[in-house]
Amino acid sequence: MRKLIYYVACTVDGFIAREDGSFDCFPMSGEHFADLFDRFPETIPAHLHEALGIRAGNKQFDAVLMGRKTYEVGLNVGLLILIPA
Repeated sequence: MRKLIYYVACTVDGFIAREDGSFDCFPMSGEHFADLFDRFPETIPAHLHEALGIRAGNKQFDAVLMGRKTYEVGLNVGLLILIPA
């Protein structure tokens, strides 16, 4: 049996966005991104790796599952791409 790892960005009180859906409470720049890119490169969309200087392959996960609302946020801000079915 394979190990399941739950990895999520959330506030200390367990939320992943504000009640209105905004996520400005999460810092979008800073020193913590270097650690994120190094330890969890697969959490960054693959099409952004070159632009962000991410050279590492997958280190922690074989697959990343993202909910529809979270994916829509990434799509709307240009971090993700729509893949037609």
